[in-house]
Amino acid sequence: MDVRDQFIAEHQDEFEKILKELIALKSISATGEGIDETVQFLRNLLTKLLNAKVEIIPTAGNPVILANIAGKENKHVLFYGHYDVMTPGDTIYWDSDPFEINKRNNRFYARGVGDNKGQLLAQILGMYTYLQTHYEFPFNVTLFIEGEEEQGSINLEPTVKKIAKTKLQQIDQVFVMDGAFNADGTHVLRLGNRGVFAFELSTTTGSHDNHSGNLGNIMDNPFVQLLKYLDKIYDVKTGTVKLPHFYEGVEKPTEQEKNWIQQLPYDKESILQQSGIKHLDFDKETYYEKLMFEPTFNFFSVKSGYMEKGVKTIIPHQASLKVDCRLVGKQSISAIKQDLETTFVKEIVSGDVQLNYLGSIPPEHTEVNLEEVEKIQQAIVKATGKAYIEPVMPGGVPNYVWKDNLHVPVFTIPYANYDEHNHDFNENLTEKAFYDGIKISYELLRLG
Repeated sequence: MDVRDQFIAEHQDEFEKILKELIALKSISATGEGIDETVQFLRNLLTKLLNAKVEIIPTAGNPVILANIAGKENKHVLFYGHYDVMTPGDTIYWDSDPFEINKRNNRFYARGVGDNKGQLLAQILGMYTYLQTHYEFPFNVTLFIEGEEEQGSINLEPTVKKIAKTKLQQIDQVFVMDGAFNADGTHVLRLGNRGVFAFELSTTTGSHDNHSGNLGNIMDNPFVQLLKYLDKIYDVKTGTVKLPHFYEGVEKPTEQEKNWIQQLPYDKESILQQSGIKHLDFDKETYYEKLMFEPTFNFFSVKSGYMEKGVKTIIPHQASLKVDCRLVGKQSISAIKQDLETTFVKEIVSGDVQLNYLGSIPPEHTEVNLEEVEKIQQAIVKATGKAYIEPVMPGGVPNYVWKDNLHVPVFTIPYANYDEHNHDFNENLTEKAFYDGIKISYELLRLG
């Protein structure tokens, strides 16, 4: 057993005690319960274990914890995590108290254990293990721990922008530890993510619903009107978006990215079983290219009229639909907004259409330095035995904040198991994932 694994084995009880204490502090993002106590706990922990210089940065919401640890070389690396968690929901659906660690079936069960307290603590404990066995970091480390990720990181960009040229001016690269690794249990290095842009279109054709026997053929049906408006921006037959600038910035994968895709697992039966979808008619390359390099135009909500059982013969007076677009490459959210507003300018002015924006995260893609990517991949391999490279994460995370404001490469390494059930009942983190995260954090420091 090498020095890394020996130290971890000898301190396993201590590590799990700290995890238990951190979980018990709740730190519910939406309500603020336990936020102050969690911030103070982490301040003390970072000072005690890492001898870090800790600063609490106020925001318009929950504070950011910024911890700095000096190293030998003039290299500065930022590690990101978040201390806030989702509400537990109705605890009757949990098999154990959501804020008391319960270990069973080689998993830790608790709210926030996977997203993101277990991953955050694995970073800290990996650094602690390195410091105790090597006495000094090879480079300067900054831990940036936010408290509003579960609310969409609403104050992350303003905070980073505010301190980009002062407290973060020397950062050379960023590691983000959030999300889940591959379903087959293999850890992944992600080099980018799709963005997301969501909006709502709604229309109103009267002040209230009317009986269809009284005003059929007289009153406009808002759902029919909405379909006509939708036809201006989307072709349902081909699945093509008609907005003039929507596809600008969409890029095909490079040969290197195609090579990485070929290394990823692809089990159709497993995907069908896990997702519950009826059909999967793509080969591996097409499947991953659609997930990583093609934008979407997804209708996630359609509402109009009577929604209960049976018949109610009315003409509804309102209809709405909501769309989320997964964005890729260099697609521009501002250009898409401008296209929508131009397309519906007459209808918006007349009041026939209401256009509401629901949220957005730009896509992010790290410019690849193959040598650096291979070094990071090998660090994960040394910690866990195997590692995939995903050119793009299909989901949306705010990694653009680091790239746009610090102008440095961003690497995402999730520490949680794919079936962590984050945001759901019985959220969990496998023991292996927790200790693998500690080992990966340790090995990243050995990159020097």
